[in-house]
Amino acid sequence: MSVPVFARPKKDPEFDPKRFLPRPLFESPEMKVVRATFRAGQFIPVHSPDVHVALYIVSGEGEVVAGKERRNVTEGDLVVVPRKMRRGVKAKTDMIVLHVVSPSPTQADHGDMGERIARGEFELPA
Repeated sequence: MSVPVFARPKKDPEFDPKRFLPRPLFESPEMKVVRATFRAGQFIPVHSPDVHVALYIVSGEGEVVAGKERRNVTEGDLVVVPRKMRRGVKAKTDMIVLHVVSPSPTQADHGDMGERIARGEFELPA
């Protein structure tokens, strides 16, 4: 059974000095809500998972790849990316991003992202 979740994504953020830090706020088979914190320069590599995602920029500034577009984003911006479409997030400043993903992603959706983060690869390999 699910319970309501009340959260303040901007309050008391934690950061990892090595990579972006995802913190799940809610998860079910149909949907996952995550607060992700980034230090300037940290990123989620460009990938094309089989899930829809809404990215709400809670604070900070960055760059989002969505499909063939690359846009600068800032606090208050919302980006919605349909499933199987390229997406990636890169922080220009310390940044907090709320991710709403549907359905909840699987390991296959994330593939080799951990390895790509460790190698510093934001873009998809050629």
